[in-house]
Amino acid sequence: MATRNLTMVVDRKHAEDHELGFAAPPSFFSDKSYVNMYLHHDGYPEWQGVEIANWLHANPTSDGSRLAAKLVHDMYYDSCYLYQSPERIDHQYTYIIFSGKQDRWVSCYDNYDSRNVFVLKPEKIISKYMKDMEYTDFANGEIRYEDTQISAARKLIDLLQS
Repeated sequence: MATRNLTMVVDRKHAEDHELGFAAPPSFFSDKSYVNMYLHHDGYPEWQGVEIANWLHANPTSDGSRLAAKLVHDMYYDSCYLYQSPERIDHQYTYIIFSGKQDRWVSCYDNYDSRNVFVLKPEKIISKYMKDMEYTDFANGEIRYEDTQISAARKLIDLLQS
């Protein structure tokens, strides 16, 4: 069964307009997000939360529009879609990456329970939720989906260089 999730990138200045700050419900940020990226599988914090944290370590920029574009490129796979608004798709978890300053934060909101699961810095997500899984190695140039022809070409290059 799929754990559907959505990732948003929002400038942290918008969190200042809500009494809950980074823990505000995603609906508060729906018209402020640079991107609303739906992923059909593995949305639970032990996978998608850690993937986002690892990805943020590999992408140190604080520019929200740049982060949003890179997020779509790096996290794309066959069951990924972009939506105008987070309310337009049924999903359990919404992750919000708060950009705008070097110390980026991530919020995870469980839409089915209407509660904030966490607001953490990437390193805290990793220490709390990382399990023994094969996560994407963003730091070494991996992306979530790679065309099989590109993958075969990389393997051939690696083989020839050995």
